[in-house]
Amino acid sequence: TVAAYAYLLEDDDAGDELDTVGVSFRGSAKRDFGVINYALEYATQEHSAGVASNDADYLLAEGALEIRGYTLTLGQERLGSDGGVYGFSTPLATLHKFNGWADQFLATPDQGLVDSYVSLGGGFRTTKWTVAWHDFEADDATPGLDDLGRELDVAATHTFAGKYTVGLKYAAYSAGDDAAGYGDTNKFWAWFTVGFQ
Repeated sequence: TVAAYAYLLEDDDAGDELDTVGVSFRGSAKRDFGVINYALEYATQEHSAGVASNDADYLLAEGALEIRGYTLTLGQERLGSDGGVYGFSTPLATLHKFNGWADQFLATPDQGLVDSYVSLGGGFRTTKWTVAWHDFEADDATPGLDDLGRELDVAATHTFAGKYTVGLKYAAYSAGDDAAGYGDTNKFWAWFTVGFQ
């Protein structure tokens, strides 16, 4: 599947404009041993605030292998920088879903962000689990901001009686040696849901 897109945003109060144009390519291939999924995406962004203007690029490369109920995913997401003064922005994104659940990068640093990750997910009957590891770096390093740290994410859900689900999720972020403004962070979630039909 190939898709092209353009998001042309304007802040009426501030007069800022954020134009993003990109293309994505996603697909899958069935093999005797399982299913291979892959994704490539590229976008370029222009941010205008008054007379100032900045440009940044976005790149995603991801591959996943599904075998007997398990999914192994490897990927890298690169939110580029314009010389360390502006980072690729995603103001309308579901931010918690990406770049680690500890929510350290809800706003892209001016130096940009390179998120290299691996995850393994699986399940048994009505129990599902996921473990993910992230390695963060600046796209355009500046003094004090280069190695942005690492993060471990773990989640599990269990459904019973057809409509009740309990879930647990944990995120452990460890700041890098050159991550000024970032600190070690641990977050834990527990929830219970009831579904109605």
